Amino acid sequence: MKKSTFFPRITIALFSILLFSCGGSDDGDLNLRITIENQFVNLPSNVSVFFKVEDLAGRGQAGLTESDFNIYENGNLISEFEAVRKIQPNEQVFDYNIILVLDLSGSVLGGESLTSLKAAAKSFIDEVMPSEGEASQEAIKAEIWWFDGAENLKLLSPASNNADELKEDIETISASMSSDNSTNLYGAVIQSVEVATERLTSTRQQDQIGSSAVVIFTDGTDQANRATKGQALDAVNKADRDISFYAIGLGGEIDEGVLSLIGRTSFVSAVNIGELLEKFREIGDLISGRANSFYLLEYCSPKRSGNNQLTIEVVKGSLKGSANSLFDASNFNGSCNLQ
Repeated sequence: MKKSTFFPRITIALFSILLFSCGGSDDGDLNLRITIENQFVNLPSNVSVFFKVEDLAGRGQAGLTESDFNIYENGNLISEFEAVRKIQPNEQVFDYNIILVLDLSGSVLGGESLTSLKAAAKSFIDEVMPSEGEASQEAIKAEIWWFDGAENLKLLSPASNNADELKEDIETISASMSSDNSTNLYGAVIQSVEVATERLTSTRQQDQIGSSAVVIFTDGTDQANRATKGQALDAVNKADRDISFYAIGLGGEIDEGVLSLIGRTSFVSAVNIGELLEKFREIGDLISGRANSFYLLEYCSPKRSGNNQLTIEVVKGSLKGSANSLFDASNFNGSCNLQ
């Protein structure tokens, strides 16, 4: 279990995770999945849980407020009069890294689609990056890489939380960047997984919680033969569970079956260049929702001994879901407060 700096420093007991999402419940009306990412118990009676909320299709549920949550201990609803609590979105409690990977082989750079691709990529950045001053601005970063038929990915824009800087780098894309008409798609997939993994590792080494999203755009199939389809799909399938994968395909020369496996979280295709902007926005909207679907619950438990079951329930309109875990309340006392 990862230790995170946003939790109180003196940890006396860790939760034993007993996670029950809607898929494992007998209650047929549950349609949200709550995943507990990290959790701690600290003296005097502080309980902290970092979790994400998604629907059954894996779409993040952003914008939930305290009124959308119910907290239970041992099956009994805990009111705010019994336990001081706060539930806040992901602001400054974790890092979310977005890796956008663009196919800039000759078919893209030399065709009429380049201008539309640049517009679509900039729209994607607007969709996923928080506005200046938003609480999650520091938590969400994006970087942009590109590939053609060469062996290695090439960096277009380093990781940044500044949308304007990222869009300025996108605008520098030109037909002169590459004359390679081949496409090292599979190699790009493998190296994208490596980049995302490095970002997660770096985040965790700083005692923070992290998640990454890889977004790959292409208008064709692998032609360079530097890596195999099996190697690329193996890299995706074995990737850390905190990495999500999205693929965007353009035109009639893509292999939708392969791209749907690469984009295991979501895959969309544009039949023609006129649809590309909409498809980039669609993926951007999914990523934005996922990036902002993480929440931190902190509360002062009224329990004073023994193992106890904590249940986090979300109820918002027709949407409902819950997750359970155990915590040890040994030596708890009544002097708890939330900073």
